[in-house]
Amino acid sequence: MKSIFLTIIIVMISFNVYAEDKPYTLGTVWEVSYIKVNDGKLEDYLKNLNSGYYPIYEEFKKKGWITSYKAISFNRNNPDDWNLMLLTEYPNWATFDRKEAEWEAVVDAVFKNKEAQEDSDEDRENIRVLWGSKVGREMIPVI
Repeated sequence: MKSIFLTIIIVMISFNVYAEDKPYTLGTVWEVSYIKVNDGKLEDYLKNLNSGYYPIYEEFKKKGWITSYKAISFNRNNPDDWNLMLLTEYPNWATFDRKEAEWEAVVDAVFKNKEAQEDSDEDRENIRVLWGSKVGREMIPVI
């Protein structure tokens, strides 16, 4: 009986040690979008982001819905390659999964004019191609 009890205790301790021995801690959630901006249009695209996208994201930051956002320019490997990466950092999965109606209310408040919002969206569509997006969780090394 003692040996069974001792075996159970050893197994339970080994599971706890294994579970706590991860080489990382979970960090924030990142959404990454890959954009191909048309030749000679990078400055126009960034101006469009400055007038629409970034003010909205500043409101999201004030509400605590996002932590940060960035745009990183890259050289292309070939003419069809993407050349701009947009990154948005969320505190956790719960804030990433907010109801779309909450996000839309902020967008509407920033633009205040649906026509201006549609014009901004159309301008953006004419100077870039969205290659795709990915969402992932940062893994912070435990040193």
